Amino acid sequence: MSTHTAVATTSLGKIDAIQIPTRTPGEGDILIKTSAAAISLFDTYPVDRGFLINAYPLILGFNGAGTVVKVGTGVHDFKVGDRVVAITMDPVQGKSSQEYITVSRTLCAKIPDSLSFPEAATIPDNFVTAFYVLFSQLGLPIPPSFPAPTVPSDSNTPMLVYGAGSTVGQYVIQLLQLAGYTNVIATASAKHHANLRSLGATHTFDYNSPSLVEDVTKAAGGKVTVAIDCVSVKESLAILGKIVSAPGKVAFLLPIKEGSTITGNVEEKLYMNLPDDINPFPKDIKVFEIKTFLYQQDEVLREKLMPKFLSELLEAGLIKPNKVRLFDHGSIKERVEAALDQLRHNTIKGEKAVVVFEM
Repeated sequence: MSTHTAVATTSLGKIDAIQIPTRTPGEGDILIKTSAAAISLFDTYPVDRGFLINAYPLILGFNGAGTVVKVGTGVHDFKVGDRVVAITMDPVQGKSSQEYITVSRTLCAKIPDSLSFPEAATIPDNFVTAFYVLFSQLGLPIPPSFPAPTVPSDSNTPMLVYGAGSTVGQYVIQLLQLAGYTNVIATASAKHHANLRSLGATHTFDYNSPSLVEDVTKAAGGKVTVAIDCVSVKESLAILGKIVSAPGKVAFLLPIKEGSTITGNVEEKLYMNLPDDINPFPKDIKVFEIKTFLYQQDEVLREKLMPKFLSELLEAGLIKPNKVRLFDHGSIKERVEAALDQLRHNTIKGEKAVVVFEM
């Protein structure tokens, strides 16, 4: 059996380059030769904390881009030679920091020649999260096509995106704009404001402003009933508790971080449910705890989100990838280590860390 190199956490605090079997794609699967893999702050959690680890080794990376080299039976929408990107979720073998990835076709999207592999690798987990939040959890109707051919009846409803400069927040803004929503309020560091307006934000505010609550409420016409928290720290929840009016909806991305900013500090606790002692929302505000990978339980999203919706949006040039922070020096292990180190120290903001496997 042939093997290939993967980068995995092999024990608490340690990563290594290991050899694993190259799996032959089964029914409905495709085999991808990896060109680029994204590393996120979430990857530091299992490495540094053993977070959500059931067994070692655990391969890192939730996004991979490359070329299809083999397809399994029943696969008719992908073929050998296709340039693709995948959201990689198998906790043991299906992650992206490896030379070959075997995944279900439902987790893959074709990418146009105009999009580089590193750019493509910034997209899937953040795009899927944004789409799942808006069109599944918050219940916005999926347009028959993008851009939406008709304006939704609630198009002027204020949509607050807290932490919109984040990699997920940028896709939330783009999807709201493509779906026809015209009153998108974004909070982010001031340096992100121009880009967020270019993506579709109607109003932009610095979340460090002492008048943030008043400014957002005024821009919303006095009432915010829909909010997405792309930061999910104790402080962001407290601020949203002052802004969102009942009856309202708040979606926040898990895990919740104990501190006031997103960092790799191992001393800060992580929560996969909202603790009562930091929950600022009354019972008439509906709270959604977003676990992105559950999107595959929705048959429509499983079959269409990556293979159809994302493929079509990328082909039409309607989705703009995140900015890339490229790691292409040293061995593959050294590249992943460098990416993890910068993520831990919070030096990557509004960008996606991408490790080059093959250009």
